[in-house]
Amino acid sequence: MNYTSKQSEVRMYINLYLLTVCFTIFALIVSLNSTLLNNFLFSIQLVSCIPLFFSSILARSKLGMVKRPELWDIYGHSTFLLGYSFLINVVGILFASAGNPNTGIIFLIINICCALFYSAVEMFEDSKKVTSRLRKDLFFILVIIVGGILPALRVY
Repeated sequence: MNYTSKQSEVRMYINLYLLTVCFTIFALIVSLNSTLLNNFLFSIQLVSCIPLFFSSILARSKLGMVKRPELWDIYGHSTFLLGYSFLINVVGILFASAGNPNTGIIFLIINICCALFYSAVEMFEDSKKVTSRLRKDLFFILVIIVGGILPALRVY
């Protein structure tokens, strides 16, 4: 796989923007309704987003300067995917706790659908990516169900 500096730069900026969103959500929750942080799964996902996005940024910054960039790409993508999944769960749980739980569930389901549509387009464009996309999507969907949908439904 060819790792261009432009591609790495774009991915770093995406991570940086999402990291900014994490800090903003955290600051708003602390200032407006800190009781939300009493929910262990919610708070652990929120605080985990921050180091996960930092790690992804650091890994992406190394891609053009290392002997085995594929390892850093896998690490960067894995930490991004987990951080992104947690961030989506946090927003979904916020929607569910702020009013009607169905709002949070709909938000989370739309995110799953968008990921599946994205993967379908990517697999249509390049059939070699089927296994990779299925693995990433299954992981994303599992994290969204366990960390977002079930808590939004107040299963635990």
